[in-house]
Amino acid sequence: MNSKQIITDHDLWRKGTGGAPAGLVGQADSFAYAGLDLDLAQFVDSTFNSSNFANTTFRQAVWRSCRFTGCRFSNCDFDGIAIADCTFIDCTLAQSGFARSRLAGTRFEQCRWNGLSFDQSEWNGVQVLRCTGTLVKAVGLQGQRVDFTDSNFEQLEFSGANIN
Repeated sequence: MNSKQIITDHDLWRKGTGGAPAGLVGQADSFAYAGLDLDLAQFVDSTFNSSNFANTTFRQAVWRSCRFTGCRFSNCDFDGIAIADCTFIDCTLAQSGFARSRLAGTRFEQCRWNGLSFDQSEWNGVQVLRCTGTLVKAVGLQGQRVDFTDSNFEQLEFSGANIN
């Protein structure tokens, strides 16, 4: 079954209209999605190239060892997501919330962050390399081994954050 069918089936399952929980393992994806409920979805060892997600929820989802290249996430809710050992290259993340998220061993390279919030989140071994953006907020962000090398954000609003 291809990734689009698995993702669409998960949305149907979450909405109680059929489908099945997503367990996307070792898949490749380059589709556009809008308005999906992908809460609790599990993506492992999957590759996303130019995939677009708009107005989609990923609450309490788990992503491990995935690679995202040229992807776009806009108006998404990542509340409670756990992202480990993933790579994001040349991706745009806009107008999205990562409250209570956990990021570990994850790298963002040449990405654009616009209108993101990371309230009460935990970062461990996160690299934000050569990234740009506007308005990135966090209240209570806790981070260890965080690297912002060559990144430039027009407005960072970190309150009560403890990084490195």
